[in-house]
Amino acid sequence: MTLLEVKNLSVGFPTPDGVVHAVNDISFSVNPGETLAIVGESGCGKTTTARAILRLIESESGQIMLDGHPIVGPGVKPVNGWRRDVQMVFQDPFASLDPRQRIRQILSEGPRALGLPGSDYDHGALVRLLDRVGLPPEALDRFPHEFSGGQRQRIAIARALAVSPKVLICDEPTS
Repeated sequence: MTLLEVKNLSVGFPTPDGVVHAVNDISFSVNPGETLAIVGESGCGKTTTARAILRLIESESGQIMLDGHPIVGPGVKPVNGWRRDVQMVFQDPFASLDPRQRIRQILSEGPRALGLPGSDYDHGALVRLLDRVGLPPEALDRFPHEFSGGQRQRIAIARALAVSPKVLICDEPTS
């Protein structure tokens, strides 16, 4: 079965001069275990497509299915729990990490917000999560500004992985 299916997705933004179409009629599917890369020049709609899948912005038309269940489409109310299944690593990790929170809090926030069992991550679980992305245990008690750009990107990846998503959307993961 297809894990993620995007059919005829279109996204536009209203302006004083009319609607600017950022994404127009894009379709693709991703099966379990597959990797899909959307490649294109700056401004072609890659990030807009990702944000529409996550419902961070609304689409004009089209349908998005996750495990055969609609999450975007006319009159669709997504099934509970879909946010856990689709996570995103944003392009700018510094802007997406709360500068007032220690890494320990940042990594625990997603599971806690989603009410996942064991969401009060113990120290060992957080250390294993950091190990998966190549960061030392002492990173847990530091703040985002104390890391390099690449290390912040790994923290953002760890945050997305903390809820064990089925789909991981990476917006320029190598930036």
